Amino acid sequence: MAPRDASPSDFEAVFHATTAPLLVLTTDLVISDVNRAYASATFREREELLGQHMFDAFPDDPHDPEADGVAKLSASLGRVLRTGGVDTMKVQKYPIPFRDSPRGFRDMYWSPVNSPVTGPGGEITAILHHVEDVTAFHEDLRRVESAYEQADTPTPRTHSVVAQRRYAEHVEQAADDTRRRRELEEEIAQLQRALRSRAVIDQAIGIVQAERRCGPEDAFQLLVNLSQRTNMKLRDIAGALVRLAATAPPGPLLPDPR
Repeated sequence: MAPRDASPSDFEAVFHATTAPLLVLTTDLVISDVNRAYASATFREREELLGQHMFDAFPDDPHDPEADGVAKLSASLGRVLRTGGVDTMKVQKYPIPFRDSPRGFRDMYWSPVNSPVTGPGGEITAILHHVEDVTAFHEDLRRVESAYEQADTPTPRTHSVVAQRRYAEHVEQAADDTRRRRELEEEIAQLQRALRSRAVIDQAIGIVQAERRCGPEDAFQLLVNLSQRTNMKLRDIAGALVRLAATAPPGPLLPDPR
């Protein structure tokens, strides 16, 4: 059997099953998709986020005159749209709306990465926003800093034993963190590839629908049939069809698959 790419439904399953908190933005910064991990990390429901502008859904805390989360995230997203490159932000304090908080916001710290999603012509069609909640780690650092300031200097003997044990724990944790980060980076890379494939396949489905006057499921099946007949991947069939539609003179683009 000819190789096949993942269908749009397959992509949705992977997107929502991954443990990396991910959000997809249009080029106008409107939220077009949210996975379960992101909704859980931000204490929101997916349905309430879809269709909202990013900074309407996640505004600055009006009680904090020094809040700069919106400004810094906006600048990062702007760099992605302007340069077409991945923008990795420093750890950012960005409180989120939280109903159970007296002031309506909960202080959170995030490690964000913003990546472009490109179409078949290289144009940016969306932005993939990935965050990791580092609030607990940040609070641990503050506790360590406070404890360090209050701690007495140990004797050489106790210092040696404690330091060796703590160093071993640190090395083990650092290795776990590095491994986890690499796993998340690979998941994100796979999802970026899937997003690009989905965008091309969706365009091709639209072309087939318009030309053959059929529904999206029939259009998708037609592309699958062509993939099997030509022994080409589905995304390659879709990409060729999109390029052909942009350059071909008026007339049918696809042969009758029957």
